[in-house]
Amino acid sequence: MRACIVTTGGFCPGLNVVIREIVNCLYFNYKVKVVYGIRYGYKGFYDYEWEVLTPEKVINIHHLGGSILGSSRGGFDLERIMKTIIDKKVNQVKKYSHKK
Repeated sequence: MRACIVTTGGFCPGLNVVIREIVNCLYFNYKVKVVYGIRYGYKGFYDYEWEVLTPEKVINIHHLGGSILGSSRGGFDLERIMKTIIDKKVNQVKKYSHKK
């Protein structure tokens, strides 16, 4: 199983806590060994390198504000996003935003 996390919607001071807990939950509870971080919102699916997030990489990010992945409000291109998700063999996508 592979998962990815994307943060969208602009600045939010608590997203690093959410990212850290998702990575740890997926890794330790669900045995997901590959969790990708998608940089800078939806455009990150196709314009930026994906970062592999591990419990070691996220251990102290809750001390930082915002999102270590960055965020963006634009760039939603469903066809390009889906192609990349399929190419990377991702089974789960977790999207977090401060907007409801």
